Amino acid sequence: MNQFDADSMHRLAKLALDAGEVITPEAALALFQQYRVRIHLGAGWADTLAGQACFVTALSTASRAFLGGVEVDGDLAPILRIPLFADLPTAQVVQALGGTVVDVPTPHLPSLLIGGGAVPPTATFAIRPTWDGWCAQIAPAGSSHHLTASDDNPLAGVCAGALAVSEAFSHVRGDSLEAGHRRIGLSLWNPLAIADWQSPECRGPRLAYLPNDLWLVGVGHLGQAYAWALGMLPYPQDRRPRLVLQDVDRVTTSNLSTCLLVGADDLKMRKTRVVARRLEAIGFDIELVERRFGAHHFLQSGEPTVALFGVDNISARRDLDTAAFALVVEAGLGSGYRDFRSMRLHTLPGPRPASELWPAQAASQGATALNEAYQQLAHDSGDLCGVTMLATKAVATPFVGAFAASLALAELMRPLHGGGVHASFDLQLHSLPHRMGARMPPPSMRCAFIEST
Repeated sequence: MNQFDADSMHRLAKLALDAGEVITPEAALALFQQYRVRIHLGAGWADTLAGQACFVTALSTASRAFLGGVEVDGDLAPILRIPLFADLPTAQVVQALGGTVVDVPTPHLPSLLIGGGAVPPTATFAIRPTWDGWCAQIAPAGSSHHLTASDDNPLAGVCAGALAVSEAFSHVRGDSLEAGHRRIGLSLWNPLAIADWQSPECRGPRLAYLPNDLWLVGVGHLGQAYAWALGMLPYPQDRRPRLVLQDVDRVTTSNLSTCLLVGADDLKMRKTRVVARRLEAIGFDIELVERRFGAHHFLQSGEPTVALFGVDNISARRDLDTAAFALVVEAGLGSGYRDFRSMRLHTLPGPRPASELWPAQAASQGATALNEAYQQLAHDSGDLCGVTMLATKAVATPFVGAFAASLALAELMRPLHGGGVHASFDLQLHSLPHRMGARMPPPSMRCAFIEST
């Protein structure tokens, strides 16, 4: 009898099982090992922190989605300046993040072109992510409608890199005929702007203030995406932010496919300690809370009262009503093979309390219905329990988490620069123009800040 370990399955390749495209986990992995992508670093790609953030976000998220490999070519001379990879040569970062440096790229690979330069003659899919201020976009590489950075905001680079990988993934999966042939983007300054998202007003002010004293509830998929985005921001070298990291879980094999700050050497270690090690190495001031978040969450005097919430648990979300946080930005991601690229953000306190946003009955789970692929797995293995647990695991990938993190951080950073906030915000990453939300008055509480360099 085969015993299925639900915590070892690649969480994005799992969508092939959920969709009934394959009938075994091995076949799902074999399918995803056919997916490959190329990142070309063109002229000027590293001139801005946003460009560097775009590159490392695209590389790290693509290496977890395109299991056949990520080839990187072009200008590898720059030394990075973003805090999380400061003073590291580009080639070393490529290796650390799972890419492969090549002199001659494989023809016909889907290509992400970061920076200037001509479209590769052999490219059948080539897009260029660009950024300016709080705006991020992707467009066909040969288009003349690219953003030119007049203001440098690394949060827009994170957003653009994640969006580019999502578009390339849509291309290899064949789930969008438009993928690679459209210009799409959004303004993190005004994410509800649709037709005029690239207007000068939506590009926002110069980045001057960065969040400090934050409580990260959950440091799994979303929590590490929050930390990743914070690690891209231009904090002064002698004044990095204070973060409290709260989680109780340890790193499992499936986390390697969803979490941006863990690697194979971190298996079985507590997530809080792995993330703390990465952030303390670049000067962040880290405190750990290794207990579950719940109804009896009490803050001590002097602890951060602003939280980024990344726990995928309705009961825990309901407990935000009784927590002592003065301000919370919360993100929830889709979990099925059809909706894993959807996201909803809330800023609390808002018009409705958490107990109304997530009623108690929503926390109850019915019996899981197994599709034919899972039924066959259960029959062949004799392990119905293990197969059922595997079936209930969410489909997830870090390019979605990184995109959501850029939106969540923008909700905290916008008020520091005189902008507004949203009670809620909904979007589908693969259908970006169809987004909606509800603005609300600025919160009475703003997060502490550090002036940017």
